[in-house]
Amino acid sequence: MYIVEVTANDTELDLDNQKLKQTTIVYALNRDTNEWEPYATFSGSDNRIWKSLDEMPEYLQQAVIAVEDKDFMNEPGINIKRTIGAALNEFTGNAIYGQTTGASTLEQQLVKNLTKDDDVGGIDGYLRKVREIFRAIGLCNRYSKATILEAYLNTIPLTGQIYGMEVGAQTYFGKTVSDLTLSECAVLASITKNPTSYNPFTNPENLQTRRNHVLKEMYNQGYITEEEYNSACAEPITLVESSSSTKTATVSSNNSYFTDALYNDLVQAIMETYNMTNQEAQSEVLNGGLRVYSTVDTKVQTSLENLMLNENDDIFPALWHDEEVETSIPADGEVTYDDDGLPLQENSDGDMVSVFGQDAIPVYADDENTTFKTTVNEDNNTLVFYEKVRTQAAAAVVDYDGQVVAVVGGLGEKKYDLVFNRATEPHQTGSTMKPIAAYCLAIDNGLTTYSSRQIDLGIYTAADKKVLKSQYSYLDPFAASTLARDDVWRSWPENYGGSGGDGATVLTYDALQQSLNTVAVRIGQLVGTEMMFNFAHDTLQCTYLNAETDMDYAPLVLGAQSRGLTTVQLAAAYTIFYDGTYTTPHYFTEVYDYQDNLYLDNSKRISTTQAIKPSTATIMNRMLQNVLKTGTARGMVPDTENNIPAAAKTGTTSDFKDFTFAGLTPYYVTAVWWGFDDPTPMDTYGVTSGKPTQVLWKSLMEEVLADKEYKDFPMADDVVTKQFDPSTGSIISGGGLTGYYTEDNLPENYTDDVDPYAADALNAATSTAG
Repeated sequence: MYIVEVTANDTELDLDNQKLKQTTIVYALNRDTNEWEPYATFSGSDNRIWKSLDEMPEYLQQAVIAVEDKDFMNEPGINIKRTIGAALNEFTGNAIYGQTTGASTLEQQLVKNLTKDDDVGGIDGYLRKVREIFRAIGLCNRYSKATILEAYLNTIPLTGQIYGMEVGAQTYFGKTVSDLTLSECAVLASITKNPTSYNPFTNPENLQTRRNHVLKEMYNQGYITEEEYNSACAEPITLVESSSSTKTATVSSNNSYFTDALYNDLVQAIMETYNMTNQEAQSEVLNGGLRVYSTVDTKVQTSLENLMLNENDDIFPALWHDEEVETSIPADGEVTYDDDGLPLQENSDGDMVSVFGQDAIPVYADDENTTFKTTVNEDNNTLVFYEKVRTQAAAAVVDYDGQVVAVVGGLGEKKYDLVFNRATEPHQTGSTMKPIAAYCLAIDNGLTTYSSRQIDLGIYTAADKKVLKSQYSYLDPFAASTLARDDVWRSWPENYGGSGGDGATVLTYDALQQSLNTVAVRIGQLVGTEMMFNFAHDTLQCTYLNAETDMDYAPLVLGAQSRGLTTVQLAAAYTIFYDGTYTTPHYFTEVYDYQDNLYLDNSKRISTTQAIKPSTATIMNRMLQNVLKTGTARGMVPDTENNIPAAAKTGTTSDFKDFTFAGLTPYYVTAVWWGFDDPTPMDTYGVTSGKPTQVLWKSLMEEVLADKEYKDFPMADDVVTKQFDPSTGSIISGGGLTGYYTEDNLPENYTDDVDPYAADALNAATSTAG
């Protein structure tokens, strides 16, 4: 009765189901060879890739049988004599029957490997052995010897998280299992005896001795000739170059930020396509043996990762400071601590969790680091701890087909999988929003041109009492007491550093390269908030924009959104300044199951649309090129051998809390964010420039474009170049500057006597004088 009960639900011994539990492989296209190569893996507790028995070398099958269970093909799942002896040993703890030994047949080892049933010693060890016997006999009754051997070879534990001969072959020898030599087959068969003692990287001498023993057994049992035996013994064990994590008997679990982003997107795609829950979809990714064809460019990804290590803070200053960590711990309550001595608090689910995040650096009140620095939140009488924080950064690179080719979501070394990925989290954009909502739509709809005259003047003055000064932002702007005051208001918008805003005339291209807030909002007014919002949210898929909070000029033109855009979204949005098309950013194209059947066609989730006219894209592109020549990012054109052109836009949010940058070349679009995770005015620490974001991009492009051929941005067929007077913006016959237009949208021919903004400028000057 006991045996029936404990083995009735042995789902792990369903060998057909075991075949389905496989490692998912992510492939990357090698741009040099045009071949797909493994890039990353997703696996549950076991990292394994299933191969059919006919794909396993006969030498490998023979090696395992020879050294592990020479009677495998003829016995009924157990070796009666040895199993009884092993059971007595387990029950008494003594070597009554020879030396203490465990499971002997392949069936018994397979049972143990799959069920993880490893009770040892006394009655528990005895009962385990009894369960093992009946399970092994059951396996033998239900499956052929070939099926059992296939399952064994695919599930046998090697070192660390490596399971099965295919992953072993790839890890140790850099080849598929079917290509193994006789010696290599014997090596894999040797490791199973004791993965620690026979680890190929840490104990090569022990492994060689064991390999030669396996080869001797194969020779003695007639599987190989004496010549084959001698030749294989003489063959050195040559391993592929390995990472330090492999040498310490593990498979690296530290996937890139790109891989993390792909994982989350893949889970979402499976949920949508197959109507699965999140948990079901994750299980499919971890155990389904999927083959995912990703968009990552490993050269760009590696270059970006290396730069974002930010060694010695050589690109991004740290600006370390102490930051409050609010808790729910009563100030007069007792504090509990975890095993590492860190304080715990109860979360909303009633679980005790650490006060500090995964990589937090707690602040202590003493030099011995024994007492945490704390204060009390007087509003709710709870403890406040402190942690040391530094600036962080994120960057994403996409191509003009919407393929995400590189993602890095933090500075320094990435230590864990699925950590906070700042590249896929929204941040306020600042002025990088101006081109993609206001300027491009104004040109696209014929509302302005490259050299149209604009007025550098705010929309509201302080006397209008519309916008509060930042230090008074806590006041209710509609309260009578606030409206009665004259000292709390400011003009809006204001330019960076308080420059301009005096009603002077400025041309469109110059207003953009100088990033004048006053002109950008006025251009946004020409377009209208509804059109800008719908374009950014719907056409450019800036999904974090909120119609209730962001349908206004500050969010849509100046980038002061409630949440913002991710760097992936920002980079994708700027792809329209190539030929006007926008394609949904994506991390993979197709997914196949382990039987090579199409599982996911990601094209169904990807749309391509003509967001703006090709002519608008060309005109905007040329205006953005000015930013790198004479604008806010002057001098930051990447230095490439072939002088590949580039364009860009800088962005800064209010109080210097965030800096963003979008850079374009004919090959890639890159978006960068820099700031604190908890937005903090960086001017407090002496920073008022986003230059580090520009340095990162310039350095990255100089690396990844070094071997690229010259390529230019396209010129739309209907775009014409004309000379214009830089003082008036009017078209002239010669001299002046070069502008980009379409014949149906040219600037008016202004003269000094006909200035459309003369009255506004006079009013502004009079108001300032008063």
